[in-house]
Amino acid sequence: MKIALIRLPATYADWYKRPALGIAYIAACLQSKGYNCKIFDAYFHSWSQAELLQQVKNYNPDVAGLTAMTHEINHAANVATQLKAQMNILIIIGGCHVTALPQKTLAEFPIFDYGVYGEGEKTIIDLLSKNIQQENKISLMNDVKGLVFRDKEQIVVNEPRPFLTSAELDMLPYPAFDHYYANDSRALVDKHSYYTLFTSRGCPYNCAFCMQVLGRKVRWRSPQSIIQEMDYAIKHYGAHTFNFADEIFLFGNQHTQELLELFIQHGFPNRIRWSALTRANFVSPELITLAKKAGCFRLEMGVESGDNKILKTIGKGITVDQVKKAVKIIKDAGISLGTYYILGHPDENRTTLRKTVDLAVKLNTDSIAVGLMVPYPGTRIFDLAMQGKNGYRLLSQNWSEYDKYGGKVLEIDGLPYAELVKWQQRTYLRLYLVNRRFKDCFEFFWKRRKGISFVLKKKLLSLLRK
Repeated sequence: MKIALIRLPATYADWYKRPALGIAYIAACLQSKGYNCKIFDAYFHSWSQAELLQQVKNYNPDVAGLTAMTHEINHAANVATQLKAQMNILIIIGGCHVTALPQKTLAEFPIFDYGVYGEGEKTIIDLLSKNIQQENKISLMNDVKGLVFRDKEQIVVNEPRPFLTSAELDMLPYPAFDHYYANDSRALVDKHSYYTLFTSRGCPYNCAFCMQVLGRKVRWRSPQSIIQEMDYAIKHYGAHTFNFADEIFLFGNQHTQELLELFIQHGFPNRIRWSALTRANFVSPELITLAKKAGCFRLEMGVESGDNKILKTIGKGITVDQVKKAVKIIKDAGISLGTYYILGHPDENRTTLRKTVDLAVKLNTDSIAVGLMVPYPGTRIFDLAMQGKNGYRLLSQNWSEYDKYGGKVLEIDGLPYAELVKWQQRTYLRLYLVNRRFKDCFEFFWKRRKGISFVLKKKLLSLLRK
């Protein structure tokens, strides 16, 4: 049995080219069980849809597994349709969207034969072990936890699969990044190349805009397993820059302290550098000093809003003062910092928007990302938008629009979508112009020129249809 694992082409945002950690783990687990599989990451390789389809057709798999976020699900269905038109193939859909809406996804997209929701490493192997090409095996599917499938005309959603435990995370094979670097085992030598890994899964917070696909309980890998993987990446790939993909890596706890001290003991600061996510409420001079000593060169942090009431409403668990103190501590340590903001929170108004813009300009971090609120399925924001609460008005149920950079999904009483876009643009421009960062401004927009062109074309087509 040959299995193709597929990541879709970029819609427009193609500047974040790193191997897909999720499907790399799936590939590694499949290979460990003797399956013949191959990753087709169109985003990473900058393939068009036609190029992706040709690559998969040449491989001629029996099964294709696609991963899709909400704004990608229509695209995934289109690719699946094209694949089925060209070959006899079964399609499995995984990712955030089917995890949030397992029954609805298969009902809306009959082209998908199976859906895997939640963590997929065990579910995909369990599913394939049922010999899924044989139709008379359908009765066996009821035992596969985390699976959604069709039994004649009925869509069956099996019970959820429990999250992997810390011990099980330690036992996972390393992600199959050889699929990306098959022709060069020392491929991570470019200064912009990252080896991506996780040290934990899950987040203990309950932000209104996040679906918490990996759950609220944090499951930490053992420090020794992390050190071993980093050593492997250095020796096997020549890795020198690491990105920890945890929802939160830099906790202010004993586990984090022990791990950072191990980095120092193993001499990592002399060999590698690393970046990760943290939270304002965890940042302290002691933690950041230790992180810097352990090789940290960049941190990223969600700020979301400059208004304390908004932060409380969305359950962020931080205050504006905490953000200001955290930014100062990180800057004073000489660590690069990126911050994230969202415009369009529940009960947002021009006053709260202005506070967010002013805060972003004042903090003046090395980079910022400013997204418009999107009611992703599985979030409290989705429920509020569907019910029209807290001033929300849903503008579209087209999943392709559910993208916080360029999608048109939501507006708020007194704040039409077009005005939210202007506030988004104003935040970027004021950050660079007020702080006289003209070179950074040029580099920011040049790097994202494809995305800007995509959005402008999209607006033009919308105007022509009117």
